[in-house]
Amino acid sequence: MVAVIMATCFREKVTASTVIAIILALVGIGLLYRGDTGVSLSTLGILLVMVSSLTYAIYIVVVNQSSIRMSSLKLTFYVLLICMLCLLAYSFTSPDLHLMLPPSLRAWFFACWLGLVPTVLSLVLMTVAVHEVGATPTAIMGALEPLTAVAIGVMVFGESFTLRLAVGIVLILSAVLLIVLGKNFHLRTIGHAITSIVRKTWRWKS
Repeated sequence: MVAVIMATCFREKVTASTVIAIILALVGIGLLYRGDTGVSLSTLGILLVMVSSLTYAIYIVVVNQSSIRMSSLKLTFYVLLICMLCLLAYSFTSPDLHLMLPPSLRAWFFACWLGLVPTVLSLVLMTVAVHEVGATPTAIMGALEPLTAVAIGVMVFGESFTLRLAVGIVLILSAVLLIVLGKNFHLRTIGHAITSIVRKTWRWKS
């Protein structure tokens, strides 16, 4: 979605390597999905995911294109402050969901951990990345998030590692590699590399 917004609204040139990276990342993420057997996907759930993706894409684009000049830490502070105020307002007005304090020191530790590492640190580094490499590369490299979740699930929680997961991981890593190579990557590079490998193999066999 970030690439589409940048191309349509800001006339950002979408290269062939970027298109290939987006396709590889989407297919890879799809392969990492592990649904329960016989359980259909929720239409409301899919709709909420699409809305969430769109709003997050808009946030990345605004960070990249906004004329506001402030540090990544200060921007993250204001973003999280507004999020906190919205959650507090929703908590006090919702009849079912109310704000509750963690019941134990262990719960406080994990709450602080979730607030600092995957939230504050993640948003700060994402803002820095958008300013350094741009919105589209940052969004594509964000595909490493589900890959990391799968890796932790397999290594820490003993989840099964299947061929489908392996293919998904390879596709996502390939997409990230295309973005990392950036302008130094062209479709001709792949063609030249494949041709060289075929020629060397043919000479070795002959």
